[in-house]
Amino acid sequence: MGSIALACYANAQRNPRAVRHGRPLTREQYHASRWIVEPFHLFDCCQENDGAAALVITTPERARDLAGKPVPILATAQAKGPEIGLRAFQGGWFPGMFCADVGRTIWERAGVKPADVDVVQMYENFTGPVLMALAEMGFCEPAEIEAFVGDGRLEGPEAEFPFNTSGGNLAEAYIHGFEMVNEAVRQVRGDSTCQVPRVELSLAVGGPGYGPGSAVLFGAM
Repeated sequence: MGSIALACYANAQRNPRAVRHGRPLTREQYHASRWIVEPFHLFDCCQENDGAAALVITTPERARDLAGKPVPILATAQAKGPEIGLRAFQGGWFPGMFCADVGRTIWERAGVKPADVDVVQMYENFTGPVLMALAEMGFCEPAEIEAFVGDGRLEGPEAEFPFNTSGGNLAEAYIHGFEMVNEAVRQVRGDSTCQVPRVELSLAVGGPGYGPGSAVLFGAM
């Protein structure tokens, strides 16, 4: 979980908009921070922030006449388990993150695999559900998750697995994850503050732990 928090804070240092810009986080600070409720330290939890984010969605024909570089929506997916609301977290459904069906659906609709994605923005109001959702989306097996996120593999534009490049909910701002959809678009346009080279597929995953789960995949023109 610390690797998720450290990646978000590291990437936020490149983003002047981020509320944690100029306030980097070390692994020692992460582990020394107070417990909120075990296993969550202070830095495993997002802040509350005021702000706004928006998208303009239109047809490809109209988009070509707009000033900004158009970014196509290649596929979307939304799914929930057999229950919704508080009951969804009880019984046999927990600890599912509502992302397994989302992952299968979006890869099928887009005709790509998780390994084809160049950069991922994943909602993280808490760090723990991110680990579970990454596995459910098909990026790795559950037993592989520690190695998958560890050793700085998520940090910076040249990361092995570019992740939450604006700083995410933890370190950019908690605008309920919508600002991360904007960052997914920026990555395709090439104007992120933590720009990953040669982005053709950019994924935003909404709300691990909430039903329904959702995801949107953006691509280059």
